[in-house]
Amino acid sequence: MIKISFEVQTINYEKCFRSLIPKLTEAYRSNQEPGELDKLIIKLGDDIVPMAEKLLSFLDIDTRDQIIVWLVEKQQDTIVSSVNKALHDLLGGDAVVIGNIYAQDHPGTKISLHAGQVKTDSKKLIDSPVLTGITGGVAKLAFMISDAETIEKDVVSLLSSDYVKPKLITTLADSLQKAGIYITLNDVVIREDSGKEQIPRMTDPEKDEGLLPDVIEDKILDALVAWLKKTI
Repeated sequence: MIKISFEVQTINYEKCFRSLIPKLTEAYRSNQEPGELDKLIIKLGDDIVPMAEKLLSFLDIDTRDQIIVWLVEKQQDTIVSSVNKALHDLLGGDAVVIGNIYAQDHPGTKISLHAGQVKTDSKKLIDSPVLTGITGGVAKLAFMISDAETIEKDVVSLLSSDYVKPKLITTLADSLQKAGIYITLNDVVIREDSGKEQIPRMTDPEKDEGLLPDVIEDKILDALVAWLKKTI
């Protein structure tokens, strides 16, 4: 398997929140043991989006990033489906299929996104419409003479090449936006993956009482208080 890491250039927080937050409304309503902030979100209903937009200016960048990380975690299935469909359309088949998408927050810097458990099919990749012309012919030849021990390295080299990677970056960015993650990408880094890395989680079921992670809930409540004080 391989792993694809996304180098994020910009994040449109407003569009991300506007797109993703309404999708969580039903999850809040069906939660059997909602936390206090969850109850407020349930009562706000459709008004949660304009409320989130008003609170945005009271949240620091690190908190905004933490919310994006949490939203990516919550919308895992939708994002994975969108990315895999885009890769299928680009490559003309299931030559590259991702297993999961997760985000990580690095205080002081932008979040990073990662696609893990990425399965590749070299035979389908050989037949992919992206491998055209001289460059495509050379890549096909490399695959044909590869042995089982080096085939994955050849896949990484091909996807990382100046010929394929720009198409991959555009495809991945477009698919993320269709799933509600409005970001632009600087680059993607592709490498071999043992599949043994533990995926970090924002939500800890043993500690967090509601749907929101405690670390985010406290900061949102602080922002809500700041906003209410400003309106007095």
